[in-house]
Parts: sequence; C-alpha cells; structure tokens
Amino acid sequence: MQILTGIWFAKGLLLTSVAGQQQWQPTTSHYGKISFQYNRSVTRATFNNPPINLVDAYVVSDLFDFMQSVQPAPNKTTPKVVIFDSANPEWFLGHYDLQNIVLPFNQAKEDIFNQVIACTRFILNTTTTAFIAEINGRVIGLGQELSIHMDMRFAGPNALASSFENSLGLAAAAGGQPFLGPTIGKARAMECLLAAKSFDGPTGEKFGLFNTYYPTADELRSEVSDLAQRIGLFARHSINDTKVTLSLLNPTIQSLDDELARFLPLMFLPEDQATIVKFIELSGNQSDSEFELGLPESSVQAVRDGLYVR
Repeated sequence: MQILTGIWFAKGLLLTSVAGQQQWQPTTSHYGKISFQYNRSVTRATFNNPPINLVDAYVVSDLFDFMQSVQPAPNKTTPKVVIFDSANPEWFLGHYDLQNIVLPFNQAKEDIFNQVIACTRFILNTTTTAFIAEINGRVIGLGQELSIHMDMRFAGPNALASSFENSLGLAAAAGGQPFLGPTIGKARAMECLLAAKSFDGPTGEKFGLFNTYYPTADELRSEVSDLAQRIGLFARHSINDTKVTLSLLNPTIQSLDDELARFLPLMFLPEDQATIVKFIELSGNQSDSEFELGLPESSVQAVRDGLYVR
C-alpha cells in the first residue's frame, strides 16, 4: 500500500494574491465537515460531522485538503497557529469509519485510508504552523491518534480520550502507539492501550496527555484563544526553528511506517473482520447510540460477553 500524495484543488479554501504573495483565507471545506474562522495569524478549524464526528470519507477528504493547503511554499502566507475544535459538545473527533476497512477492501477504501496517513504526515511535516487541539468531548480511536500528533492538547469538562482498538483485536496504527508512549510514559501507555482504557480531562492532564484541564468550556476556549494569539505575535522563523528542534522528540517516520505495516495484516484477519462487522451492528452502524457513547467500556463489555469473534 502506498500513501497518496495527490494534487490539492482549492475546494473551499481560497488563495488570493496580495502584493505578489498568496494570502490564505479559509472559508468552508468542500464537504462542509470543517469550518474555519480566521483572526490575524490564527485559524480556528471546527469539526462538524453529526452525530458523532465519525472520521468518515468526507471528514478525511476535508482534513486532507486543509492540511495540504497549510503546507508552506514560496510566496505563500499560512497560519502561524491552527486551533482544532468541535461544534459538537459531546464529541471532539470520533473513530475511523469501520465500514472503510470491512472487506472487500477496494480502491476507494484504500484511497481513504492512505489520505488518513497522509494527514498525519502533513501535521508532522508542517513546522511553520503550531497545531492545538481544543478538546471538549470524546476523542476516540483515530480521533485520539490525530490529536496526539498535534503540538498541544487542552481539555475541557467533557473531554474523554481513548484508543480502544485493542478491544477489536486491532491496534492504534495511525501513530497512536508510538506517540502515546513518549507522551505519557511507556507503562501508562501500555496500561491504556492494552486494556483499552480512557482518560478524562484531569487524568489526562496528570499523565501529560493534555497540557491543561479547564473545568468549563468557556475557560477552555478563552485560554486556548489567548495562547494562540500570543504565539501568533511572534516571527514565523522562530516558530519553525522551535518546531524543527522539538520534532526530534517525535517517533521516527520509519517507526510509524513499521507500525502501519504490522497493522495491515491484522485488519484482514477473518476474526477481526467478523468483530468489526459485529461492532458496526452493536453501535447502530456507528450512530449516536448508547454503545458509541459508552466507548471504550461498551466495546470491552462486548468482549466479556463473548459478542466478538476470538
């Protein structure tokens, strides 16, 4: 499987020319799953894919377009800071749409999968923009993996983070495992990944997953906005130098590629395919169901009850 590179066509992200420079002006993404507010050097990107902000083909496509649009280039102005948040107070970002890995795994599904991986690499490769996750809701599975690639994460009262993939016989393959270990420590990462456990806001702050936990949504938004505006005051080359230096603490691209290579055979195991199909059934086709709202515990209970194939 090869990662898609593709060519970005400006779908909902406007580039205008001012004094010979391309000025980046966000509007709304092509499929409407991410909306944008721009204030000087700071962009707020808001996920909105009801009912659970499932990371489906439309979210992936919109995120891919956006991340490609903020890649630096000569004579192009991009945001110094991007804040990702959510229009849904219950969900920051959900898990991957499991319909996209149910067999048969056709070209369309492979393209979506490759775009997901490309999005994570765009986040890592962009050193002129600081990425902040403002999390006030569930961030589950792939949503958790995308957020942990970002430079900073702040939590509100509804925050709940989990990589539940082990309960399905899978693994957090989009960088979730290599990033979680250095972020919270090997032993705690083992506990949370192997047991498919979750973090609330205070626990995530204690472990280092979240920079800060804020007890109200208003305080979360205000403090993150103030921090972003403060960073936006400073020179782009300073942001770049700091990010390049601290990126040395990230897992290597080789380790991320190795993790992905180990995951792909798991995805196609008959027992895991059967478990994925059962998960889709139990979750009401990944809808706003009690099962989805109960993740990761609902999926762990399904294992206890023998509902998944093992």
